[in-house]
Amino acid sequence: MLPKVVFEKLDIDENLDNLVWYARPENSANSPLNFYEFTLELFPELKGKIKEGMTYQEIYLVLDKEVRPILENFYNNNEDIERYASIWEEVNDSVMLALEKRLDIKWPKDIKIICRVGLLPVCPRDIENTTFVLNYGVDRDKLIAISIHEICHFIYFEKWKEINPNYTSEEFDNPHIAWYLSEAMIDPLINNEEFKKYTKEEMSSYSVFYETYIEGKSIIEILREYVNNYSIDEAIKKGYELFKKYESVIKKTL
Repeated sequence: MLPKVVFEKLDIDENLDNLVWYARPENSANSPLNFYEFTLELFPELKGKIKEGMTYQEIYLVLDKEVRPILENFYNNNEDIERYASIWEEVNDSVMLALEKRLDIKWPKDIKIICRVGLLPVCPRDIENTTFVLNYGVDRDKLIAISIHEICHFIYFEKWKEINPNYTSEEFDNPHIAWYLSEAMIDPLINNEEFKKYTKEEMSSYSVFYETYIEGKSIIEILREYVNNYSIDEAIKKGYELFKKYESVIKKTL
């Protein structure tokens, strides 16, 4: 049986708790992306109110005052949850089947994918628990694009576990080089007509993977060649060998 996506609300307290990490300026210095700036873009009312060196509790109090009312307005209205579920139901089975074919692997039995709807500066996912976060207020195209992207990661790592039976859960996340490969592989896996037909949103990897060159070709060009010319198992293996060989170069890209 193909997995379905269940849409549910991200608890407000948990949303705020997660947001503390993203809003802490120091954490952006040790992360691949500037989450602090992303947080200010999402909640401009926070500008100038969160400083370096503030404690967890100090940041939480600011968020509790400025952000909680915004979250409560969304939380008390089921409109987005119902709309997201209705939109996704139209494409769920065809997307799940297309991902099975692309990765040459069946979805595990009884897998349940949960999309938790809240407000965060990025859309974090949990590979082991097959959950991801999507923001309130997104349109149809963005909903489908983000969902395909995140769901692709779930089945990609099922393939990864099949290829690497001695895997560890650390490989699913930054800073493991396998995580970098999984992010770059999004382009050759879903940036094609099979998946673009569902959305007008760009189906691509991080821009730095297109801008970083190895052996005279961009990282994306190389991975596209692997996927187009080898079985998916071999393409992933070759990609991993490449990423391990040039790990220091690749990790500087994010």
